[in-house]
Amino acid sequence: MPLVQKTITLAAGATSDNILANTNYEFVDGNVRLRVASAVDTAGTTATADTFLNVSVNNAEYSKDVSVPALVSGQPFGVLNGSYINNDLLTTGSQRNRVLVRFTNDTSGTRTIRCGVFIGG
Repeated sequence: MPLVQKTITLAAGATSDNILANTNYEFVDGNVRLRVASAVDTAGTTATADTFLNVSVNNAEYSKDVSVPALVSGQPFGVLNGSYINNDLLTTGSQRNRVLVRFTNDTSGTRTIRCGVFIGG
């Protein structure tokens, strides 16, 4: 099953582009399982719940301003690590479904976000 995994850096107040943009998985068929995982690296900061995730498929929102968990030292990041899974959904559109996964940094400093989207399975 395909996996799209990225590390992105977001400036203060910025929102990322769609994580799946310009990949083979920006559009998926109906009845496809998607697992979205993310973590924000807060090392050296006092940041907690100040980075947010938004997930939508077509016009349906599956996550709206969900707080991204902090990356925990000693706990590896991965899409199959339950501690970092933010959303687990099944697409319902009968034809092509556009998947949007975006992050917003609502802090006064730059944040590094690890994210992954597991498609299928």
